[in-house]
Amino acid sequence: GITLAHRAGLKTAIITGRQSEHLRYRAKELHITEVYQGNLDKREAYKDLKAKLGLADEEIAYFGDDLVDLPIMGQVGFPAAVGDAVQEVLEAAVLQSDYPGGHGAVRQLIEFILKAQGKWQGLVRGFQAKTSMDGLAQ
Repeated sequence: GITLAHRAGLKTAIITGRQSEHLRYRAKELHITEVYQGNLDKREAYKDLKAKLGLADEEIAYFGDDLVDLPIMGQVGFPAAVGDAVQEVLEAAVLQSDYPGGHGAVRQLIEFILKAQGKWQGLVRGFQAKTSMDGLAQ
């Protein structure tokens, strides 16, 4: 899903309260260049990210799962939640995934965005016409 988002011109980032070498590796594998780890209060990282990418709140989708995500979910234009998010995050979301985090939730939410933007069919056609799948991450 993240690779599809990039192909469609969307920018992706990760803001997490955890520190993980595995996450750093996975983000690099998926070409996610903006990774903020160890941020229990995610507001400063979010502010930095907005400035770096030149985006306004209403241009940003944010996928949350826990209470620490609520401040940013209240700011962004499209707050969404993974299926196993805490109740308060589910209530703050305009869209909830049918899947838990790590099991297709982000992909489902990205597909929704791409379809809403009218970009999904073009991506599908691109795969149907491709003779090589080189350069695509899983």
